[in-house]
Amino acid sequence: MKIFDGIYQLLTPFPQFTFAQAKDLRRQLQDAPRVTKGLPYVLPYMVKSGGDTMLIDCGWNTDDAYGALEEGMKEHGSHPTEIKDLFITHVHPDHYGMSGRLKRLCDCQVILHEEDAKVIVSRYLSPKSLTEDMGKFMQLNGVPALDSPQMSQGSMGMLDRVSPVPADRELKGGEILHVGEFYFEVIWTPGHSPGHICLYEPNYKVLFTGDHVLPTITPNVSIHTQTHGSPLGDYMRSLEKLEKLDVKYILPAHEFEITDLPKRLREIEVHHVERLEEMRKCVDSGGSTAWDVAGRVKWATGMLTDFEPFMQRAAVGETLAHLEYLWEQGQLAKIMRGRVVHWLPI
Repeated sequence: MKIFDGIYQLLTPFPQFTFAQAKDLRRQLQDAPRVTKGLPYVLPYMVKSGGDTMLIDCGWNTDDAYGALEEGMKEHGSHPTEIKDLFITHVHPDHYGMSGRLKRLCDCQVILHEEDAKVIVSRYLSPKSLTEDMGKFMQLNGVPALDSPQMSQGSMGMLDRVSPVPADRELKGGEILHVGEFYFEVIWTPGHSPGHICLYEPNYKVLFTGDHVLPTITPNVSIHTQTHGSPLGDYMRSLEKLEKLDVKYILPAHEFEITDLPKRLREIEVHHVERLEEMRKCVDSGGSTAWDVAGRVKWATGMLTDFEPFMQRAAVGETLAHLEYLWEQGQLAKIMRGRVVHWLPI
């Protein structure tokens, strides 16, 4: 889809969907937004100007996703072999998965934030120690020993759909990326991942939000073995970075375009305030683990016990991020009992 001359929205399907199914769901979700179990597609963006071609995110490394990317670029007079810069908003598989394949195809410059570039080896190239650490981490936070090995695998079952490659350029935030007539400001927006970045073009009032701001859902903000500090605190502070931007086109990596950025930012902030209060109320007076709390709160797609292990891990990680933020705000205490972290009301 053409946003305007030089900027084009593409679509690549998740592995469980065909390209045709994903395109149909894209239309359906915009006409009637709803929560789905799992995401059906990624929305990469092609920026083509002055002989330069940059791709923002790419999708999973599957033949269907590559075929969809090729078809989408062809509709707008281009081809993956023309990509000079591959800008990755964050290193999750659905945004980064095809990077190595495209690098081999066109020798594009792969661009990532330095915080996400750090985890490529441990997450994708040599993940054994990561799964071992994650199993221990799950038990530390109250997950029963029988469940923790399955949950520790996380996205390891998806590694055959990721073609990893090191970053050619690592960003810190604040840089300007020049693509033809466009000048994109790099905005570091940690939370969903430590190195998540958005791109803002002030002259054309375009903001690419990746997963940081989505039109109807909120990104998973989790604590796990590759995060530090308070990711939810980082996320909330990162939302503030976007509040005063003058924008006309708000282009996320999932669902569909956002029409009113200030309104959506307020909605997200209210959602997290309400979610924090719900999490706080799920901590009982005698102390609760993150596993306990995750099993008590309401999730949009069901209860914790109904989830696949990968989604259970995400739910525990998101619960932890909220509990840590409440601790940061002085609303909870945390103690070790045996080898398990418990949270207590204040």
